[in-house]
Amino acid sequence: MTDLNDLSKSALSAAMRGGTAGWGKIGSADDHIRYSEKKPARPGRRRTCYCGCNGPATHSGMANGMALTSACELGIARWVRTGSVHATR
Repeated sequence: MTDLNDLSKSALSAAMRGGTAGWGKIGSADDHIRYSEKKPARPGRRRTCYCGCNGPATHSGMANGMALTSACELGIARWVRTGSVHATR
């Protein structure tokens, strides 16, 4: 069982809405609640964002306690809403 006291605010919200079955073991963007978390600060170069802005990937797209993707803050906010990091054209 997952200790709910150790979860971040956004992870706790997702756990309460979607349940904690398989938390941290399996995550699916289609079957679980998507949420974002800021990546920890690391010295050195960050990965480039996948949304196309060419900025650093500062946030992780999470589902059921598992990191599924990474992008800039705007890209991950878009992923949480739509399931895609890229803007629709």
